[in-house]
Amino acid sequence: MNGIPALRALTEFRMAVTAALAGSAFTAAGCVLYTLHHDGFRELVGGMALLITGLVMLGSGTVKR
Repeated sequence: MNGIPALRALTEFRMAVTAALAGSAFTAAGCVLYTLHHDGFRELVGGMALLITGLVMLGSGTVKR
């Protein structure tokens, strides 16, 4: 792969950690919005989807990190 140097450094582990961190932040924001204003359901669902995706990627047991 002779592509862009920044993309070569992007491993599956880094993508999983980023997805899990972003998912936890969106989930927390969605919980607060849903609790206070009942308008945060989209953020809550999107955050949970990112969080679960990141955790599944981390738990998949990738050999190459």
